[in-house]
Amino acid sequence: MPLHCWLLLSALLPAMPAFANQEAGTGWQNGIAIAVLLLLIVVLTLYNSKLRRRHNDMLAKHSVLQGFLQQSDDLIAIVTEDLSPGYLNPAFSALLADKHRAPSAPLALYLSAHGEQLLLPDVNQLSNWQGEAWLDAGEHRPRIALSLSVTATTQPPACYLLVGRNISRLKQQQQELTHRIVHDAETGLLSPLLLEDYLQTLLSSCNSKQPQCALLLIKFNQLLAADSQQHVLLQNVISKISGALLQQIPQGCVAARYSQDTLAVLLPPQLCDGQVEINLNRLAHKLLGLTTGLDEPAVKASLQTLIGISVYPLDGHTPAALLAEAERALTGAAKLGSDALLFANTRIQQRAPEYQSLETELQKALLQGEFDVHYQPRLSIGSNRVVGYEALLRWHSPKRGVLSPASFLNVADETGLLIALDRLTFRKCCEQLQYWQQTGINRGRISVNIASQSFRQADFVATLSNQLSVTGLSAEQFELELHEDIFLQPDTNIHNTLKQLTTLGFHLTLDNFGQGVSSLSVLRQYPLHSIKIAPGFIKDMEHNEQQRNITASLIRLASYLQLDVIATGIENEMQAYLLHVMGCDILQGHLFSKALPAAEIPALLAKENKLVRKEVS
Repeated sequence: MPLHCWLLLSALLPAMPAFANQEAGTGWQNGIAIAVLLLLIVVLTLYNSKLRRRHNDMLAKHSVLQGFLQQSDDLIAIVTEDLSPGYLNPAFSALLADKHRAPSAPLALYLSAHGEQLLLPDVNQLSNWQGEAWLDAGEHRPRIALSLSVTATTQPPACYLLVGRNISRLKQQQQELTHRIVHDAETGLLSPLLLEDYLQTLLSSCNSKQPQCALLLIKFNQLLAADSQQHVLLQNVISKISGALLQQIPQGCVAARYSQDTLAVLLPPQLCDGQVEINLNRLAHKLLGLTTGLDEPAVKASLQTLIGISVYPLDGHTPAALLAEAERALTGAAKLGSDALLFANTRIQQRAPEYQSLETELQKALLQGEFDVHYQPRLSIGSNRVVGYEALLRWHSPKRGVLSPASFLNVADETGLLIALDRLTFRKCCEQLQYWQQTGINRGRISVNIASQSFRQADFVATLSNQLSVTGLSAEQFELELHEDIFLQPDTNIHNTLKQLTTLGFHLTLDNFGQGVSSLSVLRQYPLHSIKIAPGFIKDMEHNEQQRNITASLIRLASYLQLDVIATGIENEMQAYLLHVMGCDILQGHLFSKALPAAEIPALLAKENKLVRKEVS
């Protein structure tokens, strides 16, 4: 008999005789009490039997449930708030087969395949959650994709029931299927079916700042040999050519299969800035040699490469129009002979050979010393004196005459020659300043423009420092004009370079201030000494009140930040007067003098008190 039954009987037995004696003390009453007691014993015995059966049923159900959990293919776990497991079924435990992992270590469940956001913080406020999660199983294995259901307890202590399935294989199959749909099977490039869709995406991404994108179609004509049995089919080498194509195109371009014998390259807007002809012409010439790296001599002899190029929006406003124009250009290229390229736009086609020739001439000009530096003076309105110069490169081309940087800067930038030109300019400035010091006509700092490519070179600071050492000059005698492009992708290297430059003593100026969208943030983050107002704010300022107000605000802002202000592009006395009234003292422009060869600077200084008219001062 269960313990609780004995406890009840032990409480009732002493009370029964007393109860009977109190009422009448008769025998029949005692009999009634005994009968009641016996009845109670029977009831308790039956109740105990029912409890035993219920307990056995619960044990059986628990055994069945435990067997289900142990044998289930589903992943089942009970975890606490910090994802520590209270229970893991064998299927779940098998995923965590890592000898270095403690059994009680929290589960590493994430909301994405590569992100760091954990799962449970997103479901803490919900009683139920369903979705995809990624399990970090350890041992440097990739995360396992799970289809997961999470149920939270409504009563403390908080815990969660996790039920899920491993869907990693399904994910992999989906990715493989998507890849087969998106990519061409032979080349691995974008599928022809999606080429127009992707081209439409590029067209939609064009805007007022980056208005152009481009399409190149590269066709491989199969030239039949005398013996048709020796003809090599393009299909045999198309995958090798496609691999070479991917290595040649710039990062950000998309390569696609267009047809059986034609591949396509799409250039997004960010790669079509400035004079797009330069980029396209250079890239097309590189792609004309795609078959030269093939091992099979017979293939090289049997394939002819042709390229047709169309540009949005010059050649069309829809994907179909751009493709049609590029195909038309391909037809024209075939008439030019083997390995030819042609732009669909006649104007670009006429200029393309010119850029190619200009690039070759620039390389020769560097070797032959055809570059010189001219100096444009900067004047202080307050003192009516020259207080420095801006160094401006000039190319004395035997074929083209004297050219300013505007004529060749884009080509130099695209070819990487701009780095060499920047170093040449600084070297010539050092040599000139050294001479001026010896002749006693030195006047203020020489300002040198620094391209973004030059600034980001690992040896940039060392190159400047070495040149100063060679000529015995001080960095305080030079000003480096830094364009905002240098600061568009900030990193620790920029901070380190600027720190090294200021430590040496260089005066740092932000060029074209006000033209870019991030100029204010540049002023706040970096150690600059002065700003140079963008010429666009100076041009016609005497006729535009809003422009005058903006310029005055920029000058006041610089004053608050204790930065010097330089205004360039001064063309008339009214502009000089307005800037002087606004608080800008250092001016530069054709009103005072154009950029001059170094030999003419002494004559300029001899009449410097006449450069600024009395009406201005």
